[in-house]
Amino acid sequence: MYLDKFFFLVSAIVICTSASHFLDQEWNAWKSKYGKTYISHEREFFRRKIWEDSWEKVQKHNQLADQGLKKYRLEMNQFADKTAQDHVSRPCFRSTPKSGRFASAPVYSYDRNTELPKEADWRKSKCVTPVRNQGELCGSCWAFAAISVLESRYCIKKNKVIYFSEQQFVDCDEKNDGCCGGWPIDAFEHVAENGIMRRKDYEYTQQKNECGYNSNKAVMLNVTKFYTLPEEQNMAMSVALEGPITVAIGVSEELQMYEKGIFDGECAEEVNHAVTIVGYGTKAAENEDEEDEDYWIIKNSWGKNWGENGYIRMKRNSNQCDIATKAATVDF
Repeated sequence: MYLDKFFFLVSAIVICTSASHFLDQEWNAWKSKYGKTYISHEREFFRRKIWEDSWEKVQKHNQLADQGLKKYRLEMNQFADKTAQDHVSRPCFRSTPKSGRFASAPVYSYDRNTELPKEADWRKSKCVTPVRNQGELCGSCWAFAAISVLESRYCIKKNKVIYFSEQQFVDCDEKNDGCCGGWPIDAFEHVAENGIMRRKDYEYTQQKNECGYNSNKAVMLNVTKFYTLPEEQNMAMSVALEGPITVAIGVSEELQMYEKGIFDGECAEEVNHAVTIVGYGTKAAENEDEEDEDYWIIKNSWGKNWGENGYIRMKRNSNQCDIATKAATVDF
């Protein structure tokens, strides 16, 4: 009996040691892949613990996905050592605009008798510019979302692609707070008043600097209106008929580690991140006892290695992650 207990104890130690060695290898490979370094052993230990918790969550979630119990998969991406609180502590989207522009902006609703196309994807038009990475040092998603809409809608109107400057918004838009958060609709007003410089003439730095706006190098856009869009039906009509729009979503730890599929999972309690809707669609049900799945096609600003080549498909017509609460766009 004592011998059995001894072998059981030895086996448990071997299993734990093996598992620890495996996680050490995974941790080091992950740090190398994403270029992660830490200022002290204490800081690395703290982040390693969060990373291990994330690893366990990802394994459990993807096991459910393999069984068909989840519609999306997670991965150990660049946010695996971050918590949702880390995202909130460096917000890139204020819940209330400084100028009150969102509340006072015109609200546009489409005629409900207008037939909504079954799908839309502006990437097929070559008018959706490449996914960019705002970086972890600056809460500038509001600037990236606004620029993405401006670039796409300019291309749709002019049949010409120009890369515009996010840094101009970060440095010069006084209605917003640079790396500490902002509001796309205020950025649209800034463009209406000042125009926008090209990205090559005013490059992104991941920090707020002294304003370097040069009117001689600015592209003056004939902004006719900027407005908000209530409800997902109006959002879809605007996307289908006019082009991409900006929205706010509530990012959770789970959403941060999204890999692929239609996200219908856990969200933050309030919006904290700005993104761009570039299209929508419906995934046909695979079995008779299932329903078709409506989804949004969303362009993020976390780089091409995140999600589906920088994009996420998110459940549509259910106000997933409060996506229908802060939609806005601009017309030329």
